[in-house]
Amino acid sequence: MQRKLKFSVVMACVIAAAISFHIFGGPAIAQTLDIGSMYKPPLSNEKGTGMIDLIIKEVFSRIGIKVEIILVASTHALAKANKGLYDGDIMRVGGASRNYPNLIQVPETIYDFDFVAFSKNLNIPLTDWEGLKPYRVAVPAGWVETDNHVTEENTKTLVRLGSPFKLFNTLKKNKTDLIIYERLMGYELIKELGLSDIHVLEPPLSSKKMYLYLHKKHKDLVPRAAEATRAMKQDGTFQKIVDKTLSNYSK
Repeated sequence: MQRKLKFSVVMACVIAAAISFHIFGGPAIAQTLDIGSMYKPPLSNEKGTGMIDLIIKEVFSRIGIKVEIILVASTHALAKANKGLYDGDIMRVGGASRNYPNLIQVPETIYDFDFVAFSKNLNIPLTDWEGLKPYRVAVPAGWVETDNHVTEENTKTLVRLGSPFKLFNTLKKNKTDLIIYERLMGYELIKELGLSDIHVLEPPLSSKKMYLYLHKKHKDLVPRAAEATRAMKQDGTFQKIVDKTLSNYSK
């Protein structure tokens, strides 16, 4: 009888502690978020050690959450995150929620993204989106910025491709005059594919501030992620990750 009484007291204490932790916010079980990324090195990679990968992982580690970076085809990344198949999207231009209403923009900049034209012809006088009209152009499929600015009406011909390798091969094979891509990932692909005759046309067509997006089921994490990002910038962690990751890509 005494043993049963002791057991009952122990169980009552355990249950009371569990209820107390639940009500008063005791230690939480570690949460893991799957964050989709359509980006390539040096921004994101399969090992989750790209520049943006490391930034996002550090942001969430500061609020006690683990992140898995899931590489997704650009044509499906936002749609899958919007459906809740992933917990968020690693980085997009501001305003993507207009087309994907289930995604919430975390209001702190992650990266300034240069949309530039690559070409074999360095003499093309290109300064803005309207200057694309005389040229055969290829752009990444599923990118909000190029979807908004590059159309069949303001190009000679237009093709949208899901693979960045196919994108750059259109220039290699002279099937296009220009391709639009992000500067740093373009440098990496040029290096990887040995395309020494392809160059960036300056200035960038646009430079956009990029933001992390979370599915609305995680709306409570949005202000916490924003605050963690600001803290990283203030204590120097953010810039340290940028400098270390991009040291081989400075131009």
